[in-house]
Amino acid sequence: MNVKYISEKYKTKTSVKNHFSIFVLLSASLIYFNANSNELNVQEQDKFVTVKLSQEDIESLKLGQQINEALQAIKHPKDPASIHKITALGWDQRYYLMIRGWLVLQLQADKSIYTGTQEQAHIASRIEFIKKAIRTIDLE
Repeated sequence: MNVKYISEKYKTKTSVKNHFSIFVLLSASLIYFNANSNELNVQEQDKFVTVKLSQEDIESLKLGQQINEALQAIKHPKDPASIHKITALGWDQRYYLMIRGWLVLQLQADKSIYTGTQEQAHIASRIEFIKKAIRTIDLE
């Protein structure tokens, strides 16, 4: 029975790591695209081809940029503009649930890190920042 529990726990951690890895890779790849343009240059066998982007593609790229800004805001909680980057995305009803869920998971992770690390000042400020961000998007 213990083996099953350990196996299920391992699968959950692996699943979270895989989802986070995919998220980071997608977010990083979006940095290279210009979300304000409706064309994308793609290299295909030593020549560049221009690909037209649909409106949906453009909106997806803009969302990716906003998510990257929110990620940077969490990494730098003392920056005065950080809270605005997260709340701007969290107040959009299309993304509220995603952002709030992300913040709750990040808060749980940071609390776990806080209990197991010696350098608690940065983690403590990030925990307070995330709590404030959750309260702010909930009070919209």
